[in-house]
Amino acid sequence: MNTAKDELKTLLEQQPEDSSSEELVRELAFHVMIQRGLADSDAGRTISNEEMGRRIRAWQK
Repeated sequence: MNTAKDELKTLLEQQPEDSSSEELVRELAFHVMIQRGLADSDAGRTISNEEMGRRIRAWQK
């Protein structure tokens, strides 16, 4: 099993050599968000598209 450090190191190594610091940080943050989303989905912590639509409409009021 890879450690988080190993995972992120591999991800960084896959980026173009001329990537800026901002691009690298953005890619790392995106990776972490995807992993959190997958963990939430695996744990059943999801809502339907209809519920999300209701929540968004409530925010817009």
